[in-house]
Amino acid sequence: MVAASFETFVLSKIDTEVGPCCIRERHLGNEESAMVDVTIVFWRDIPAQVIVGKGRRGAKRQLPERFEQAIDRAAMKVNAKSTDDYLAEWRKAAPYPVEGDADQVAESEAARLDAEYDQDRIKALIANDGWA
Repeated sequence: MVAASFETFVLSKIDTEVGPCCIRERHLGNEESAMVDVTIVFWRDIPAQVIVGKGRRGAKRQLPERFEQAIDRAAMKVNAKSTDDYLAEWRKAAPYPVEGDADQVAESEAARLDAEYDQDRIKALIANDGWA
């Protein structure tokens, strides 16, 4: 009974301080695992950053410099000269849950995107004004 009360207290603190969608903890016997929400930030269809969770338990990973360079090239190509024109094209994709530690998930998702967006795919995005 005491353990159930403590678990309820911990989960209510997580919901209050972190938010109900960010981190959900499950207890599987003696094992504990966390689900974290992953959000990818894009300029048009070019990924730029991985955000995992929120707040103190969250983690962010900027993608390698070649993604930033691709965004700059595509923005110049479409004459997005004003700050408003440039900023209007940024978006966050819908979050999706992944099991694991926020830092490890951020690292692995950034590595996955880096591998999926090879040089040819990046060049194609630039040639198509940043759109897939």
